[in-house]
Amino acid sequence: MTVIERALTEAVLLGAVGGLVSVQIVLRRLPFFTLAMTHATFPGVVLAAVAGVDLYAGGGLFGVLVVAGVLALSRRREDTTTAIGIVLSAGFALGVVLLSAQEGFSKDLTAYTVGQILTVGDGDLVAVALAGLVVVALLGVAGRQLTFRAFDPGGYAAAGYRPVAVDAALLLTVEAVIVVAVPAVGAILAVAILVAPAAVARLWTQRIPLMTGIAVLTGAGSGLAGVLVSNDYNVAAGGAITVAIGVVFALSLAATTTWRTLRRAA
Repeated sequence: MTVIERALTEAVLLGAVGGLVSVQIVLRRLPFFTLAMTHATFPGVVLAAVAGVDLYAGGGLFGVLVVAGVLALSRRREDTTTAIGIVLSAGFALGVVLLSAQEGFSKDLTAYTVGQILTVGDGDLVAVALAGLVVVALLGVAGRQLTFRAFDPGGYAAAGYRPVAVDAALLLTVEAVIVVAVPAVGAILAVAILVAPAAVARLWTQRIPLMTGIAVLTGAGSGLAGVLVSNDYNVAAGGAITVAIGVVFALSLAATTTWRTLRRAA
């Protein structure tokens, strides 16, 4: 494949996978957690660069530690948002300290800060595909439990299910998608792919299957449009993808708001 073909494939795959998992992120009210995780992978990336090991492995392993930290603090009856904030602040600060103490690694970390989707290789495509399989497996095995947990946490526990198990599975899956998304679109912009597609879909429907389909199409379509715009106008691909998703959200919000206003007036 050519460079642009590989970038288009990466963008469409990543957008579809992000859209698929974004529904659970929005239903469980985890956008802040997702933002925290995109930043908290930074120390793992720095450590991997310093040690000369695979950056995916470094970001992923540190992300697992962050998930464990959030779950541990939450089980100690700390507010979940507070727990995420603590872990985010400490994790990102550690990354800054490590980076400032080491020289010569800034170039290796560029993709994890601003994204470099035009430089992805076959290994990156495989990583995104594997992350997609993980998401599909999770939804196939525990989709009903995830929905039950999202809409009725008390009833879920009362029914005899173990909340920590399904929570850990979801958070680790989100982390897996984050790890493969950050190199392509950057730490700051990755959250858009993992949250905005479901936000768009929720404007149009409350039915989860339909919401999921719309989210996947939104993510994949925005990824495709972003890379094409980037290639034609020589702008940052990650930013173009994020802007595309933002435009879709704005148009959807305007359309659905107008439709509801007209229905009430009729």
